Amino acid sequence: MRPKISVIIPCFNSSKTILRTLNSLERQTFQEFEVILIDDGSQDNTLQCVQDYRSHSSLQLYVHSQKNFGVSDARNKGIKSANANWLMFLDADDVYHFDCLRILYQTISRGCDTAFGYTSRDVTSVETDRKEIPTRSVSGVEIDRGMELFMFEKERIHFTNFIYSKQLLDTYQISFSSGVKYGEDLEFTWKYLAHCKKVAVVNYPVYGYYNNPHSAVNTILWRKTDLADAMLRTKEYIEKNHPTFSKQFAQYMLPRAIWTVSKTFAVGRQHKMFTIFHNQYHVRRYMKTLTQSARSRLLKTSSLLYLISPTLFYYSIQGIYHFKNR
Repeated sequence: MRPKISVIIPCFNSSKTILRTLNSLERQTFQEFEVILIDDGSQDNTLQCVQDYRSHSSLQLYVHSQKNFGVSDARNKGIKSANANWLMFLDADDVYHFDCLRILYQTISRGCDTAFGYTSRDVTSVETDRKEIPTRSVSGVEIDRGMELFMFEKERIHFTNFIYSKQLLDTYQISFSSGVKYGEDLEFTWKYLAHCKKVAVVNYPVYGYYNNPHSAVNTILWRKTDLADAMLRTKEYIEKNHPTFSKQFAQYMLPRAIWTVSKTFAVGRQHKMFTIFHNQYHVRRYMKTLTQSARSRLLKTSSLLYLISPTLFYYSIQGIYHFKNR
């Protein structure tokens, strides 16, 4: 029987977490799905762990291997290999709520172009929750409202929280930008949303996010600027394909990405990268915009500090995040 959902999992050196991730799929109340796992040239025993798991699992699990081409290429390979009409993405160190697939598929079956739930950073609470997700937690919204939620609630709504139509992806030739290490997920989802008309929100934590200290997100490299480049491309895409939201995106989402890269270099004490980024990306202009559009006190205040002095921002952000992470 053809699956209704394809769950795509890219993995690289994930032997310590992948079994927990697969177990969260084994527990799903919704059964009509396949799992497509792409090993991106792991150098540990990830592949062996998955093969051993598959030998005694009830999951419809397909395993593909490739050289270390990166997460974007791995996900694109998963999309091409998918047999279902609806796609979801799961990272190899995260988990789904046991009722996640059911509630999202039930929701999009009502005529939505996509649906999403919320993320919890308490992985254990998501794993151990045994309550079915109530239908009353679902609400339909117009697409611009859905885009606004995605934009302003980035800590609670990740690209992995969405369910995607393969037909829509194919029609508009949407894929992950090859070779991009940071921001590729945001770019993918924004491009998808630009072609949606109706979205549904599941007001419940459906996804457990594990903050892996060894992941690409927690490594400070110049490649962090990929995020800024991805959002610059996305700005142009939205201007062309969903102009009613282009002003909001330009006033908040793009400046927010520029702020994030600046913050990352500051917290990582990468002063040279911070300075080069300041000069090459006209950061001051975006910080000025953010002082008007930001909703959080941290963003407003720190952006204002940047306008006074980038050096003041650099050291103030270091102090703030050192205190927060103690």
